[in-house]
Amino acid sequence: MSSPGLIPTFSTAVNTWQCDENDHLNVQFYTEFGHEASSHLLASLGLGPRAQRAAGIAASVVDDHVRYLREFRVVEPVEVHSAPVEVGERHLVAYHEVRNPAGGHIAATIRRRIVSAAPWPAEVRARAEAARVELPAAAKPRSVGKLDLPDLSLVDAAGTGLIEVGRTQITPDECDEKGEFLPRHQFGRYSDGAPVLWNHLGFDRAAMQDRQEGSVVVEMLNHYRRPLHAGDLVVTMSGLAHFTDKILTFTHFLFEAESGTLAACAEAVGMKFDQKVRKIMTFSAEDRASLAARQISF
Repeated sequence: MSSPGLIPTFSTAVNTWQCDENDHLNVQFYTEFGHEASSHLLASLGLGPRAQRAAGIAASVVDDHVRYLREFRVVEPVEVHSAPVEVGERHLVAYHEVRNPAGGHIAATIRRRIVSAAPWPAEVRARAEAARVELPAAAKPRSVGKLDLPDLSLVDAAGTGLIEVGRTQITPDECDEKGEFLPRHQFGRYSDGAPVLWNHLGFDRAAMQDRQEGSVVVEMLNHYRRPLHAGDLVVTMSGLAHFTDKILTFTHFLFEAESGTLAACAEAVGMKFDQKVRKIMTFSAEDRASLAARQISF
């Protein structure tokens, strides 16, 4: 059931190029929807991009928590409705409800923590308090937020059992108007590296695809530690933290390669997915033995 008290902050439709091997919307675009919705939410409170520049206020994202509840397929409409759920002197937690208006259901929830280098203007905080709603129970963390992710350096990452799943360079089109790496593309780096990680865990992703088997993420929590910029070199490292007979808990670390400093880290809950019947699959005893041999520890 949709939450009352939310305002419209974003709308679009799903494009073919936004979909992955499972023929549904890739995880990175939910983050993009939430990112743009955040700007519209702040604007409704009197602190849109132009107002921030005029006031000399610099707002940044601390973390994004996303629960992926239902699929989006090609050409389906998307709407985001939003409200503050927590308001402080220099922070605001936004709740974004990602809806499919054609199907009449909630497809995802996003909880985003935003901080300001300076206190919010009094009138902005007053509007935010007046617009505040309670975070729905279905939007609260279910399987993430339990790991103590260390502030690793790149040189120490391999010693934890993490493996390299991506080595790339940030391009200007992946950055915002300040030249900072957009959240969508951080999630995209994790997603792009997923086949490499699954192969490392003992699953042949090409063979899986031939059998119409894929993988899905149902929940993710990303911590933005330090900003990245156009031109920066990036290394993505990932590993398996926990598993059950159906669920895998991955951890991802995004490093700036030259300095070796940590830019972001995430927990992600994933599953094996039968693309024919669109259902979650169970891992065999052989699968579980392979997973146990490759589990990391901090």
